Amino acid sequence: MEVYIDIYLLENIIINLFLLLLTFKLLRMDYKKRNVYLAALLGGVYGLVIFCNVKILSSVVLKILVPTIMIYISMEKRNFKFIFKSVVIFFMLAFMLSGICFSTVQMQNTYLVGQEFVIKNNSAKFIVLSVAITFIFITRIVDLLKDRAMVKNFLYDIYITEGTRTVLVKGFLDTGNELREPVTNLPCIIVENTYFNQFEIADDKKFIIKYDTINEVGEVRGFKGQNIMIRNEEANNWRKVEAIICGCERKLSKEDEFQALLSRGIV
Repeated sequence: MEVYIDIYLLENIIINLFLLLLTFKLLRMDYKKRNVYLAALLGGVYGLVIFCNVKILSSVVLKILVPTIMIYISMEKRNFKFIFKSVVIFFMLAFMLSGICFSTVQMQNTYLVGQEFVIKNNSAKFIVLSVAITFIFITRIVDLLKDRAMVKNFLYDIYITEGTRTVLVKGFLDTGNELREPVTNLPCIIVENTYFNQFEIADDKKFIIKYDTINEVGEVRGFKGQNIMIRNEEANNWRKVEAIICGCERKLSKEDEFQALLSRGIV
């Protein structure tokens, strides 16, 4: 019997990914979207131990430990209760899937008691793989749509006017952003320098705001906008706010979905 390692590995990765996603969906647990693919890859690679004549690799301990590691690296919130529950559900789904596949194979291949069981027809494998791939794609699409909808709810159009200059940017409501200018106690809007530098601000109107985060301590330049109007993408009404406009050297969105961060004190 010929077995192609690359196809065997790919099939194992697909089934592992299917079982992981199904486990988290059934338990309604959040998972790390990148790590779940790494976990599926780990499970697929471990499936190659059947070609190795090393007993310890195929021991019961490792067969339980590897899925536990897969679930651990995939989970958002890691605690013993959630991990244990996820591992139990993962194995239950794996046993159910194995039983369904084996029952289907038995029905498709006739055999007599006392004779060796030879698998000549195994269409169940392709059905299971098709279902798994479809489920993975649907899950990924649904997750993307949910993420897009969530982001859209927190996106705002921002008009900033200072002197004769008016700039329109997209802003994202950062609920963790509580930066305020200490003298005026006004909330801050962080804007990428590409837009911030378009304003010519007199020295007597400039503010220096110091900040302290977990990763760094520093200061940013800012000014009190003459006229600032914001509007949520889901609404049609504009409203005027008072805030300090601060510059930021870094790109705030890799996909350029927004160019500013709103403080929750503004909305």
